[in-house]
Amino acid sequence: MKQAPRKQVQTIAASFVLAAALAACGGGGDGGTGSGMSGPGSPPVSGSPPPPPPPPAGTSETRIDDEAEAQRVLARATFGGDYADIQSVVGMDTAAWVKAEISKPATLYLPGLAARQNAGENIDAQAHRGVFWNTMIGANDQLRTRMVFALSQLFVISDADMYGQTLQVGYFLDVLANNAFGNYRDLLEEVTYSSAMARYLTYWRNQKGDQATGRMPDENYAREIMQLFTIGVVELNQDGTPKLTNGQEVETFDNDDVEGLARVFTGFSWQGPGFYTGSQGNNSKRLVIFDGEHSSLEKRFLGTVIPPNTGGDESVKIALDTIFAHPNVAPFVSRQLIQRFTASSPSPAYVKRVADVFDAGRYTSHDGTVFGTGERGDLEATIAAILLDPSVNDSTATTDIENGKIREPVLKFVHWVRAFDLTDIDSDREYTLRDASSPSSALGQQPLFAPSVFNFYRPGFVAPGTETGARGLTAPEFQLVNEGSAIGFMNIMTRYIFDDSPHSGTAPSFTPDYGPEILIADNPGALVDYLDLLLTGNTMTPELKADIVEAVTAVPVTSDADRQRRAQLAAFMTISSPAYAIQR
Repeated sequence: MKQAPRKQVQTIAASFVLAAALAACGGGGDGGTGSGMSGPGSPPVSGSPPPPPPPPAGTSETRIDDEAEAQRVLARATFGGDYADIQSVVGMDTAAWVKAEISKPATLYLPGLAARQNAGENIDAQAHRGVFWNTMIGANDQLRTRMVFALSQLFVISDADMYGQTLQVGYFLDVLANNAFGNYRDLLEEVTYSSAMARYLTYWRNQKGDQATGRMPDENYAREIMQLFTIGVVELNQDGTPKLTNGQEVETFDNDDVEGLARVFTGFSWQGPGFYTGSQGNNSKRLVIFDGEHSSLEKRFLGTVIPPNTGGDESVKIALDTIFAHPNVAPFVSRQLIQRFTASSPSPAYVKRVADVFDAGRYTSHDGTVFGTGERGDLEATIAAILLDPSVNDSTATTDIENGKIREPVLKFVHWVRAFDLTDIDSDREYTLRDASSPSSALGQQPLFAPSVFNFYRPGFVAPGTETGARGLTAPEFQLVNEGSAIGFMNIMTRYIFDDSPHSGTAPSFTPDYGPEILIADNPGALVDYLDLLLTGNTMTPELKADIVEAVTAVPVTSDADRQRRAQLAAFMTISSPAYAIQR
């Protein structure tokens, strides 16, 4: 990459440090300033015919009417797409599209990792990272993969404390993928019996208590399965708001509950002849419970009593049934899944609608499409309710400050890769993607590398000193996205956008395709219109578009190389803008 354009980009971008997004979490705009399309596969050209008339009454809630709406559907339910992906969705029924996405076969992680190891490759301690990046970028089951990413932030394991557990993490990702649209109770059980979770939350080879020595069972998982995975710390109404008794919140559990439940999660180890002699080769298989190391004492928690001498697997079944039956599970889980897909601060009414579906286990869309089995905790029904909710698809969804989700760094980056049809994809070669967690020199977020079991951010975080904070809106992603991390993100995206990413080897890597943009770069207005559609779903304000047009116009054009620099500059400024910071 030549130094001159990079310095020019950094100078022009100085005023685009996401300050507006951090202050207002807005980005609404006219929602429709992008020009029409000149033909299939072509970028927009100013002066094209107006879009087609609106659909007949009664179908607008179920049909994807235009390209801007198609872009926003893809951004909410997948990791985004290129212009051809956007075109392919236009005219489809939204519910039918969601149903088709759910039906796609799952991309699995462990088989490929194990095959590489069996072939003699040294899959280092973090080989799963490249596999997961590649899946987010290129897998066909995009909604499922987005769900895996969401669930990985609810059921947190982290490389921060699990270095060297590649196959265990591969097995854990398969648990999330296979159960992404299944039942939450089943998912809870499979997570509990996974080696990665047992290692991370320290109940692998967790021994029963010993009164003589004073040894107590490890309480980590007992606490977190309630606090973080299922019911939270305070009683909730169905809409996710706290229940109050005499004006005070009511705790869901106390330390006695934790101590009683901790006895349940004893005796877990790898498959093998004994508690301490299970083979390392079984670390990527379902754990087993050795009853000799499982507590035989009474287990009392959440109003349930498991009698003495109850076996390990039976104790776990009773415990998970008890926790899952708690009325908090539906609003607690529903709200966090909404936050990961569509709304950083969902309204209580939205939460209640989704929580009701979680409890019912079935969702029927506006056009009569049925999702789910009718069993409580059905995640197919739950995700359909999230994506098809009227608040996500109504006419105010692109302008109301209380709608929308702040894009976390991973979503921004993968969306850019997919939007510009990058080639030479091999995430293992990318130094940045080996550990993208640095907020100053990388993206500021690395999947499966949260700093703690509390994830990258807390779901109830309200950002101080912002308009969202003044309104009492939650904005979890602002624990990652701030002035400092925005600069780091912009710096690394400068290198990627200008095709200068740091990677191993001399072969090309993560190469963007600016062909469509080069075709229209002589017309800065058309170029910015196109990127407004491609990246933000036509949510840029006229003022923002005018600023980018002015900067792009200042780049003289005498060759296709100049046109590419215009495209790169416009892409960089769009991705650094408040409009891109908010997913609508």
